[in-house]
Amino acid sequence: MKWAALPIAVIALGVTGCGTSDAGTGAAAASVPASPRPKGTGPLTEKVVRTDLDTSTANAGVPANAPDFARSAEERSDGSPASCAVALKGFGTETTRVDLSRLEGVVSELRKRDWQQSRKREERKQADDIVEARVVLKQRGWTLTATYQDFAEKGVITLWAAEDACMKKIGADTDLLG
Repeated sequence: MKWAALPIAVIALGVTGCGTSDAGTGAAAASVPASPRPKGTGPLTEKVVRTDLDTSTANAGVPANAPDFARSAEERSDGSPASCAVALKGFGTETTRVDLSRLEGVVSELRKRDWQQSRKREERKQADDIVEARVVLKQRGWTLTATYQDFAEKGVITLWAAEDACMKKIGADTDLLG
């Protein structure tokens, strides 16, 4: 599957976003606003997208952005796909398992923030279990992929939102966007 390369590309690129933020980088979920942001018009800013990712995952009970993943935002280079993106990676823990229902919760929260699912959820099964699932959402010039992987029995959810015009401008492979 072509989309299966996304998590590898995200890890290899260290995608975490264009802006820096303390939200979701280990701060308690209680510090993230619980209600969806007001609907707006015009292009989305990176700050709004960052807030959407942080609040949606917190409200769905996904652990905060992995600190090492969040720190790589400071190391991204201009003109790379990472410079066009905002991302979050929440790993399951001993006390908070990340599973397919958490992905569904995140997608539901993103829809409350006006993200629209652009196609049916894609899944990869092993035996009878779903071990990977991917949902693509779009909103006002951004494409967001939400991916669940059954990783080390605790699971991981990765959100990767890229500004479409920026990706096109730098000549990035937009097939990763879905």
